[in-house]
Amino acid sequence: MLVKDWMSKTVVTVDVNDSMQVAMGLLKKHMISMLPVMKKGKLVGIVTDRDMKRASASDATTLEMHELLYLISKIKVKDIMTKEPVTIPFDFTVEEAAEILMKNKISGA
Repeated sequence: MLVKDWMSKTVVTVDVNDSMQVAMGLLKKHMISMLPVMKKGKLVGIVTDRDMKRASASDATTLEMHELLYLISKIKVKDIMTKEPVTIPFDFTVEEAAEILMKNKISGA
């Protein structure tokens, strides 16, 4: 079985200069946990819900809600993304893809 038979054909992406708020909205709207990050049509990174949680304020913050929303709107995806993501060709077998994921300690969770 090949990767192309299992992969999503419609991919939701985010631009490198989009705000964290935009990325959070896309994750929620599409019920997904990660977004490929694009710059001028080229893949330059990946941002996950975990990246955004790390970049968000702590529950112990004393900031007001409008202050938090303002800060989240100013953080750019390029500041929190993982650069140079590991990619897999669509014509690899699922077994080959699994080996690469395990070797690089990557999961979809």
